[in-house]
Amino acid sequence: MEAPTDIDKCLAILVLRRAGFSQDMVASIIHCAKSTIGEVENWFSKQLSYSKAIELCSEAAIKGMIDIDLVPCEEVDKKLLEKVMRITPDIILRHYRQDHLLPVKWQEAMDLAVQLQSSMANISAKDWAIWGLPDTGQSPLTSEAGLRIWMDRGRLVVRLAVEQDNRFPLFITRLKTLLTEFKSYDQWRESLTDFVSLCWALAHEIWSRAENETGLILSSISVMGKGHLLNVPKFIYEFALDNYTYGKQPDLQILQNDPYSYSLAPGDLPNYVLAIGSEDEMERCKKVTISLTEQYTKDERIGEINAKVLQVREQTAPFQAALSAIVKEATGDS
Repeated sequence: MEAPTDIDKCLAILVLRRAGFSQDMVASIIHCAKSTIGEVENWFSKQLSYSKAIELCSEAAIKGMIDIDLVPCEEVDKKLLEKVMRITPDIILRHYRQDHLLPVKWQEAMDLAVQLQSSMANISAKDWAIWGLPDTGQSPLTSEAGLRIWMDRGRLVVRLAVEQDNRFPLFITRLKTLLTEFKSYDQWRESLTDFVSLCWALAHEIWSRAENETGLILSSISVMGKGHLLNVPKFIYEFALDNYTYGKQPDLQILQNDPYSYSLAPGDLPNYVLAIGSEDEMERCKKVTISLTEQYTKDERIGEINAKVLQVREQTAPFQAALSAIVKEATGDS
C-alpha cells in the first residue's frame, strides 16, 4: 500500500480498532471500504518507519482527530466515545509495532535504562555500601552498583539509586507492561534486599569481632598515637569470599612507619594498610586477622553468599539483556 494521503482517517482507523470496533463498524464510521481497514493496519505495522509511526499517533494527534472526526459523528455515541478516549499512543504502538521495544517518549528516559542496567551488572557481595555505618543520621552514599544501604530504626534498608528518580515508577511500570522479563522485577527486588541483608549481617559480625578481639576501633582516619583498624574487617570478609573451603592463610606483614608507628598490610599489597598502631598492637592484630580468616573461610554462610551471588547473576541476566535491547532501540545502534 502506498502512503495514504488522509492521515486523520488512518489514525481514526487505528484508534477505533484498538478501542474494540470491528472492521465493519469502522468502515461504517469512517465511510471507507472494509478492505481499506486491513490495508491501513498493515501499512502502519509493517511499512511505516517507527519514528513516523510515533509522530502519526502522538497524544496531540489522537486528541485532535477525536475532537474533529469522532465527536461530531452520530454513529459514535457517548459509550463508544468513552472507549475511544482511553486509547493512548502506547496502546497502539504496543499492538501494531511489536518489532520495536520502545513506547512513545521512552527515549527521554534512556538514562534510567542505562543506570538500571549498570546497577544490575555491578551488584556484588563485596559492594562497599554494606560497610555503611548504621544510624548515623546522614544520607547514605551511593556505591559503584548504585546501591544505597542504611539502617533505619534497626531495620536494614536497601535501595537502588536509580529508584530515587521521580520518573522511575512510570518507567518500571512500562517495563513490566511491555516486557515479560520485568513481570518478576518486584520479586527480584525483594531477593536483592535478602541478599544484601545476608552480606551485611556477616560483614558487621566480622567488624564487631575484629574490634573486640584486637582491642582496636575501626576508623577510616588514622590518628597519631592511636591504633586503628582501617580495613581489617573488609579484608577478612573478602578473603573468606575468595578462598572459601580452600584453607588458604593470608600472608601478612608488619611494616614500620616511624619509630613509634607500625602498620599491617598484605605481603603482596604493602600499600593496602589494614591497620595502624604500635608494634604490639599490630602483632596482636595480625594474629586475630589470621585466626578470623581461618574461621570464616570455613563458615557455611560464606558459601551461602557465594551461591547467592551466582543466583543474583542468573536472575539479572534476562533484565540486562532486555535493557540492552531497549538502549540499542533508542540509540539506533545495530
